Parts: sequence; C-alpha cells; structure tokens
Amino acid sequence: MKNYKAIITDFDLTIADTAFLIEECLYTNAARFGYDLDRKILRDGIGMTAESIYLDAGCSAPDAKKLHDEYIPYSADIMREKTELYPGVTEGLAALHAKGILLSVLSLKASDQIWRPLERAGVDKYIHSVISPDEVEKHKPEPDGIFYLAEQTGIALEDILYVGDSVTDMKTALNAGVDFAAVCTGAVTADQFAEMGAKMIYPTFAEMCRAIQNNQHFVRTN
Repeated sequence: MKNYKAIITDFDLTIADTAFLIEECLYTNAARFGYDLDRKILRDGIGMTAESIYLDAGCSAPDAKKLHDEYIPYSADIMREKTELYPGVTEGLAALHAKGILLSVLSLKASDQIWRPLERAGVDKYIHSVISPDEVEKHKPEPDGIFYLAEQTGIALEDILYVGDSVTDMKTALNAGVDFAAVCTGAVTADQFAEMGAKMIYPTFAEMCRAIQNNQHFVRTN
C-alpha cells in the first residue's frame, strides 16, 4: 500500500457510530412540525445536508430548509454528548499516528460535535484538525475541505488519502483528485462501491488501519 502522509476521514458512519442518533434526530425534529417521515430514507441520506435529506423524504423546498435550520440546534447537544466511535477506531487512529501520518476529519457537522466525542474517546491527541463548515464555504462533494488541508499543511494531493462510507465521500475524493478508501459501515455496500470504481474497499475503518499498519496492498474484502 502507498505510504500516505495524510489521511482525511469522514466522521458519521465512517469512524462514528451515529446512524441511529442521526435518524432519530431527523425524525423527531420533523415530527415536531407534523411530519411522519420514512426512517429508511432519512437513514440512507446520512452524509448529505439535513435539507437534502428532508427533500428526499418528500418535504417541500421551503419546509426542508426550515427543518434543516431547526435540526442544527435541536441535534447539537445530542450529537456532542452521545456519539460513540466504532470498535477498533481508537486503536486504529493511534497506530496511524504512530506511523507519522497526519490525521484530519472532514465533516458537515460543527467542529465541537466532533471534537467532544474524540475527547471522550481519548483520541483527540491523534487528530491534527477538524475541517467543518467553519473552515470552508463549499462542502462535500465539493473538494474544498481536502484542498484546505493540503494548503494548510503543504502536503501534496497525491500523498493524501480520503476515507468515507458514502457516495458523497467518493465524489469528494474524485473531485479533489486524491485516493479514496471506502468503508462499508454506511448504506453503500462493497459491491456498489466496486461498481462505481472504488479500488480500496474495507468492511470497517479499523480494517483499513490494519492494512496500512501492515503495509498490505489492497485486497478487496466484502
């Protein structure tokens, strides 16, 4: 496997087990305004903005925008205090850090909703930066977040790996011109990633970390 100088990872459903929390917050936030939305559509949309998810779930454009604006403060404390990392992520981040790889998180969430769970898990010391809407105006699948890290650190794009669980994540990597590693802890399966042309596909973030630790060339795992 290539010796990357930096790894940027998505947060939700990549290193953080937030599927139920996000689905519940999206659903109950909408229910406060009289909507009874399909939970599967909400869950499958994780990784996009709340506004886009609400549009996909059948809300009108004005209501989707309103629900998005309400969702942000409604979910903030819940996400900050209840988010947990997937098994093996703590050890994986520690091992990548020990190899001298710069680690960053790219997310649509506010940075405090990411730093707080990382602090509780004791892995914040391994993370160089969190790239949130506070740092860049254009968000995934736009490549600005990846470009931001490259500019801040001086690390070339060819030395950066982006890791994520969604189609949006893969598009972000393609738009930035960096390598992409897919993890199958979200709604997209290994077969679907392969059909889209992904070259690195792992069951979990922890499995990807082990491959990098052992300098293994990619072997697709289902």
